[in-house]
Amino acid sequence: MSDASAIPLPVKHPTNDIARARRVRDESEIEQALAARMALHEHWCSEQKAMIPQAQEALVRLLKAALHGTGDGQSEICRDFLLGLRNGQEHLFNLSRLRRLEIEQWQDCMAVLQLHQYSLSPLHLAIQDGERIWQQLKLTSLPRARHADS
Repeated sequence: MSDASAIPLPVKHPTNDIARARRVRDESEIEQALAARMALHEHWCSEQKAMIPQAQEALVRLLKAALHGTGDGQSEICRDFLLGLRNGQEHLFNLSRLRRLEIEQWQDCMAVLQLHQYSLSPLHLAIQDGERIWQQLKLTSLPRARHADS
C-alpha cells in the first residue's frame, strides 16, 4: 500500500482541544456552584424548620400586643405590621416604624417575618382561629387615624 492510497486520519486541531477543555471546566464550575447553592438552601431550610416553634410563639405575642394595646404606640405598630404581612396592598406598612419598637417586639417581628417567608400557607392559618383574629385586627385599626409615617 502506498502512501498516496492511505486514508488520512483526522487531525485534532489544538483549538478544538482548548474549546473542549474550556467547556469541561465551565461545566465543572457550574456543577460546583449549583452544589454549593443547594447545600446553602438545604442548610437554610433546616434552620427555618428549627425556628418554627419560636416564631409561632412570637406570632402569638405580637397578636396579644396588637389586640390588647398599651397606648404607647407599640401595639399599633405590631397590628399594622401583622396586617401588612397579611395583605400589603390593602394595609401599607412603613418598615421604618419597626425602629420604634422595644427590642423584644422587634425580635418577634423579625421571627414572624421569617415564618412568613418560609411558610407555605398564610400566617393566619398558622394559629387557631386565625381568620377571626385577623378580622379583629382590622376592626381595631378602623377607628384610628392613619399615621402620617405609615
